Amino acid sequence: MKLNKLVSSAFVALALVTVAPAAMAAGGPEVKMVGPTASRVDAESLQRGARLFVNHCLNCHSAQYMRYNRLTDIKLTPEQIKQNLMFTTDKIGDTMKASINPKDAKEWFGAVPPDLSVMARSYTTERLAAYMRGFYRDDKRETGWNNMISPNIGMPHVLAEMSGVPTVREQVFKVDGKDIKTNGEAEGKARAAFIAATTMSSFEHHVEKKEGKEEHHYIVRSIVPATDGKLTPTQYDVAIADLVNFMDFVAEPHKAKRVQIGILVMFLLSILLAAAVWLKKEYWKDVT
Repeated sequence: MKLNKLVSSAFVALALVTVAPAAMAAGGPEVKMVGPTASRVDAESLQRGARLFVNHCLNCHSAQYMRYNRLTDIKLTPEQIKQNLMFTTDKIGDTMKASINPKDAKEWFGAVPPDLSVMARSYTTERLAAYMRGFYRDDKRETGWNNMISPNIGMPHVLAEMSGVPTVREQVFKVDGKDIKTNGEAEGKARAAFIAATTMSSFEHHVEKKEGKEEHHYIVRSIVPATDGKLTPTQYDVAIADLVNFMDFVAEPHKAKRVQIGILVMFLLSILLAAAVWLKKEYWKDVT
């Protein structure tokens, strides 16, 4: 009886694990994440990301679990850190605190901007990169900006000078839901447009009831540049990859070293396993 209960509990847990992600995905639009990534062992990428973080993020956001002197791990000297990445009032052993007053931030943005120390652990680096590439112009918002990943967020597009002013191109495929064949064709066209998009894009399906009839709307939104920025789209994607790479470093400074140690330990364990198998065969070879 106890065994049956344990098996049943295991199946329930497995069902929750498999169904929960699908439910979360169904709750919002399907988003296509694009753009390059950077390596944790690329010191130059981390240094460029640190410069972007200090110049554009640290004005409002803090990283209170990271100290400036830890940036020596990305091959920066204390003198380089002091001259290029610190406020004049900071010391090399201080944590990375935001320059904005929390009260002012709450008044301007509606909430105090969150600390970014472990943001890359709370969200995947892919989602963070998509979020930074997901801003677009929205005159209906107080800040003038909106975001494809986090709609109606209070944060403005702080990197607009680099990226230019992005806007959203919307394609709507509308059909009467009673005609299954036509509905499938419309969904197929919308899905094809979503797959063919080369920029940040989202795919949504809405059902509207009008006069007792159902109308299915398949909406594909793609972010397109309206004005040029200081960087080309390719250069901006690389800059975002560098910034997210640095945020990943801030969240887990020892991650790269831990992975290296893990690989070495697995190699040593494989040698010990081979030795154990050989010893077992030698010990039992004369036993019939």
